[in-house]
Amino acid sequence: MNIRDSQNFLHNKKLVKDLVEQSNLTNQDIVLEIGPGKGIITKELLSACKEVYAIEFDKGLFDKLSSDLRDQRNLHLINDDFLLYDLPKDTYKVFSNIPFNITADILSKLLMNDNPPSDMYLIMQYEAVLKYAGEPYYSDSLKSLMFKPQYEIKIVHEFNATDFAPVPKVSIVLAHFHKKEWCDVKKATMREWWDFLSYVYTAPGKFFKEKTKKIFSYEQQKRLRKSLHIEEDVSISCWTYTQWIGLFNCYIQLVCAEKKSQVIGSYERLLRQQENIEKVHRNRRK
Repeated sequence: MNIRDSQNFLHNKKLVKDLVEQSNLTNQDIVLEIGPGKGIITKELLSACKEVYAIEFDKGLFDKLSSDLRDQRNLHLINDDFLLYDLPKDTYKVFSNIPFNITADILSKLLMNDNPPSDMYLIMQYEAVLKYAGEPYYSDSLKSLMFKPQYEIKIVHEFNATDFAPVPKVSIVLAHFHKKEWCDVKKATMREWWDFLSYVYTAPGKFFKEKTKKIFSYEQQKRLRKSLHIEEDVSISCWTYTQWIGLFNCYIQLVCAEKKSQVIGSYERLLRQQENIEKVHRNRRK
């Protein structure tokens, strides 16, 4: 599929200028733009930022941008697949109207990198933002909980469909992912957090006692339910982010290495399960 068939391009220059000015981008920032397309955002980023790395996969769009912006000294225009592109080692931000059909892949690459961006302004489908933001916009899920320790996610602008060409059939917003000064996961790695979440989500049962009985003792479960105010008959989909963090901290501090061995690798196992399910669905469609 041509990338231009999966991307809706902004055409209102004043709107783009206003959005860039309202962001926290400064003339000291290095900024990545994924899929600059026709360059309407690129031009504003070049005026606002120290350096802009624009990664364009489509050769036709890349050649047109190369010609139109050839005199811009702070532009690094790259003809490459962003999913194969090496992210910066230094501090950087992202401002981009991303191709909606690879939203999940783009966010995984950025958020799960060893050096994730300090800020991201992403033009996304509204439904996709809900999956990553969770509360207060939507119920928290495995996806939103994975990144909440590191990022605050807010919707900062709601677009009109006519702001784009072609006109989209879905609601589109600008989401701001702001990296917290201090990660909420302390004395552990993000990988341990993802493993813990994946383990509990995929463990048999629906409620706290069933989901955690192989990692917490009966007495630990009793104390945790009381201290974290977890109701016995409330599904994990209703647990608050604060309760999840409290459970994880107790898991890190109190659970023995033998029990933790059940949890290690849970995220990778979940990914493999999802890949196998996707393969089955693809084969059925053939």
